[in-house]
Amino acid sequence: MLDPIRSIIKEPGAEDAGHYARRVVRLAILYCALFVGSLAGIALLVWRAQLLVTLAQRSNVETLTLAFFLVFFGYLAILSAPGLSGALHIARLSLGGTWAAQQQRKMAALGRPRDAETIADMNAVLELAARPGEDFDIVVADAVGRMGVVHVRGARLAYAAEHRDGSNEVLAYFVRQVARIVGSTGTGLIDLDVVAWQKIDDEDANRYHGMVEFARNLSRALATGPLWPTVSLTDGHPEQLTRHMSEICPALRNEGFLPNWDYQAEHKLPLIPEPLGLLSLSRSEQRIDPVSSIGCAVFIVLGALVMLAILIAFPPWVPGT
Repeated sequence: MLDPIRSIIKEPGAEDAGHYARRVVRLAILYCALFVGSLAGIALLVWRAQLLVTLAQRSNVETLTLAFFLVFFGYLAILSAPGLSGALHIARLSLGGTWAAQQQRKMAALGRPRDAETIADMNAVLELAARPGEDFDIVVADAVGRMGVVHVRGARLAYAAEHRDGSNEVLAYFVRQVARIVGSTGTGLIDLDVVAWQKIDDEDANRYHGMVEFARNLSRALATGPLWPTVSLTDGHPEQLTRHMSEICPALRNEGFLPNWDYQAEHKLPLIPEPLGLLSLSRSEQRIDPVSSIGCAVFIVLGALVMLAILIAFPPWVPGT
């Protein structure tokens, strides 16, 4: 059954190239909105500081609450500044010339790779039916140029970006495409998914990878069938994967200008709220997509701005004012 809350909070994801491109555009817009909203909050606090401090002092509200909001808005402005800069770079490089010329400019601006491989581990071993047990590569490139290579090493995926930083979403997209291709041919017996992200939790990822490699080595030593769940790609599947990955290359060039904020997340549902806080439900996610996390931050900032604006426009009556 579809869990809409989990799909929104955990990972909006990208099912096809068009969806991936729209996701990058939404992320750029969210960074801009977060930066502008944070500056607007600081401006409101500074502009009507006297009124807000007076209201706080005359209504038994801790004055440090205003300082908290000032630090809160300032922190989010600093956090979103690289995203705003990246969005402006994308807009500037997308003006003028042909589409191919724009893509070439973006590749040149991204420069050389700055980070190690982006690594994720799947819940099953992925191999070629014609070469069982062997590693293989899927090149991520289009007519403009190469963006990187996805190395498939059993259950481990490693994306080696050739420009700027790699993105976890590339590997998530890769796994979705494998699931779609294998599932469409009726050969997929496993719900393929990523279970560990090295950039988020390297110890857990390495521990899981060691278990998978032990099972693979043991199956070779015993000359038996696979001892770990295995998905095989038949003839034509690698070509389909290469084509699907090439379609997201323009979006990858835009995404390269934006910061990667991939982290674990824990969301709670308090059944008995504070100050009692006797019972609450919680669920942790291995990875929360930046669209969700930055989107939630934008929602909170906009809510705080609305409350400040209402308070300034319609100040409540308090003794002494």
